[in-house]
Formats: sequence, structure tokens, C-alpha cells
Amino acid sequence: MAHPAIGVRTLELVDPRFYHLDTALGVLDDRTIAYHPAAFSARSRRLRDELFPDAIIATDADAAVLGLNLVSDGLDVVMTDRAPHLEAELREAGFRPVTVDLSELLKGGGRVKCCTLELQEIRSCPTRSSPTV
Repeated sequence: MAHPAIGVRTLELVDPRFYHLDTALGVLDDRTIAYHPAAFSARSRRLRDELFPDAIIATDADAAVLGLNLVSDGLDVVMTDRAPHLEAELREAGFRPVTVDLSELLKGGGRVKCCTLELQEIRSCPTRSSPTV
């Protein structure tokens, strides 16, 4: 997990149902995450308690439908329509959930985050056709 204020931290997933971080943890804004405790080792849960004491806890049912595989701009949270408890928790915390039906994508093991492309600023990236000096 990387965060501008805390740097890169290692989190250990211990439940094979959660095969990468996006299936067990969703970043909501700079101070808030949602996560499923059972997916992580005890050390990782302690680190989460230290860094994100106000984390929103996803239920087993929310996590099983990959409800944490979401995208947030800090207010609006695009997420599956199959995680009603997590949706309610997000609303209570002041976020605006936007639910979508991606049931076909779940058949391949994905949800909302899997439909995104992160764009980052590229400063100077030479290509094979770029002249060399």
C-alpha cells in the first residue's frame, strides 16, 4: 500500500479468496479506507489500526462479492450494487456511493476497479523513435 503521507507499507493477505489488495481494501480518500480484516494478517491489521483508525469495516458478505474493489474520488464512490452493508456504511461516513451492476465481470473475478485505467503524468519518456544525443 502506498500513501503520500506515510510512504509504502507492506500488507499481508492471508485469505486466498482475496488474491490482491484491491479485493480486500478500498481507498476512499487521503484519510479513510474500507477494508475486510479477515483478509489480512494480525500484523497488517495492527498497522491498519495505527495508520487508519477510522477505517470502514466491510462484512464477509460485502467482501465476498468484491465490494471493496471500488473507485473513489474522495466523495463519490463507484462500487458494486451487491454490497448493501458497505454502501450504507459509506453513506453514514459522508461518502456518496454510486452502485453499478457488474455481475458479468464478477464471473471473471473482477469489479469496478478492474474497469479503470490509472493515468499518471509522464515527464520525459524516450521512445525507440526518439533521436538520441
